[in-house]
Amino acid sequence: MVRLRFEGQRSATGPLTAGQRNTAKWLLNVPHAPAAVLDHAFDMPPGTTVEDVAECFQVLLCRHEGLRSTYRLGNPGEQRVLAAGSLPMLVHAADAVDPAGRLVELCRAEPFDLAAEPPVRFAVAVRDGLVAAAVVVCSHIAVDFQALAVLDAEFAELVRDPAARVPGEPRPQPLDRAALEDRPARRRRMDAALRHWERALLVAPAHPYAGPRTGPGKGSGACGMSSPAAAAALEHVAARTGASRPAIVLAAFSALLSRRTGDATCTFVTLSANRFESELLRYVGTQAQATFLTVEVGGSGFDALVGRCFGAVLQAGLHGTYDVYRQHERSTRIKTDRGIAPSFEPMFNSIVMDTLARGPLTDVAAAAPTETQWVDMPPTDILLRFDLGRVDGALVARLWSGDTGRVGPAEAQALLLALERLIVAAAAGDLDHAGIVAALALSPIERPAGWLRVDHCWVDLAEVQRLLDDALAPAVCRVFASVDGSPLVAYVAGGPDTPQEAHRRCLAALPGRHAAMTPRHYVLCGQPPADPSLLAGWRAGQVLCEGSGRPTELALSPA
Repeated sequence: MVRLRFEGQRSATGPLTAGQRNTAKWLLNVPHAPAAVLDHAFDMPPGTTVEDVAECFQVLLCRHEGLRSTYRLGNPGEQRVLAAGSLPMLVHAADAVDPAGRLVELCRAEPFDLAAEPPVRFAVAVRDGLVAAAVVVCSHIAVDFQALAVLDAEFAELVRDPAARVPGEPRPQPLDRAALEDRPARRRRMDAALRHWERALLVAPAHPYAGPRTGPGKGSGACGMSSPAAAAALEHVAARTGASRPAIVLAAFSALLSRRTGDATCTFVTLSANRFESELLRYVGTQAQATFLTVEVGGSGFDALVGRCFGAVLQAGLHGTYDVYRQHERSTRIKTDRGIAPSFEPMFNSIVMDTLARGPLTDVAAAAPTETQWVDMPPTDILLRFDLGRVDGALVARLWSGDTGRVGPAEAQALLLALERLIVAAAAGDLDHAGIVAALALSPIERPAGWLRVDHCWVDLAEVQRLLDDALAPAVCRVFASVDGSPLVAYVAGGPDTPQEAHRRCLAALPGRHAAMTPRHYVLCGQPPADPSLLAGWRAGQVLCEGSGRPTELALSPA
């Protein structure tokens, strides 16, 4: 073990930034989530010594206060910058197969104590006296993926140039960011971001890919794809349109989603890196927050759709920084009013920072074959999630299903290959809408009788009935698709005393049900009819009370 010594400009304590508060709240809710800890392996030039790497890591600790801070989670939470100190760097014999992977495993073995020490661990693997691999493992409260990219770029310069191993000019620091966010102008911007979130959540489908069950599975899994052809095709589309490659992938994903769901406008959650300001290009801290993205797909051609996606990303990014606790309060109110339990995990997530240098374009036809692989995953409450991991050399992505009974391995693979076909087809030239549909070669989701669209959401009446049966047992209940023009009206006997209690219990049982929402109206009756499936029997009986069950009796739109 080697001690990495650091010395900075100040010892200080202050509030968390908006990005840190966002991550802190998430960590309090799901401390063992896979992404609660991030890791990164650095490229290592031949002949690099342990002393070289230690010097580089020490410089990074001196430059970036977020790497040498402790954190107290909560509301408001706190960060404390250490002016001087040291951290251990593990030195390990290089594993013969995967030296970096073994280092990450060792560094992840024990949980971080965020309040006691900086949640950062460094390690190197040594073979024949030289460094074969070097990694950093950090809590997400200290870094996000873009911050890791900053560290990667700085380390690459330091390890190759000993003269550069000095702290250099001051970098933007999280404490300074927190102070900036407390200024009136910034608070107004964050308030505007909350209003953007509210407007989107009021009309967004709870689960954009809701569809019928296709198999018995109930687990979670992901199909990964590595496509050299798609990566080569992205170069051609980027050269033609001037757009970033992640924006092109987003356009392809939006076209795919629109085709399968039948929605001309796609609204879903994504992650905003929140690094549009130039001073944040070298910022090491956690900035990313969830935000709603709205893409008008309609009958657009592909190049126009790429342009729309670029604009949608900018719009989402302008509203990507907010107070997560206030967002939670407003989201809870809207979810209660609409009777939905959406996931705020990103449906589209890209960790790619596009730095493509324009040069000769790669031949798409000469690309190596595409590879796909299915793996089981930890449970997640989102039905479908697309993660873009790389675009250089191969488009590396995965499609994560939170319910393999609705989106199983075969469908996940088919969706990824359709996305690949569309990108490859677009490499040869712009596609009109018909060309997009032809390249995708997928039909819309088929929803059988019993499915209906209520408040922008596709729901299965049978799933709503199961929700009622589970939430209100042992009551006798029946939900009807429409009563006198009002959708999803539930009749209940022998259960809750008030519509408010019925609604509260239904909301509590709703998470994880991707094809259900709560009834829009509850009618509480004295006795159930002889045949609960007949509306006439319920209407002939005694009605004790009725209402929407919402905190205020709202005129809910049937749209």
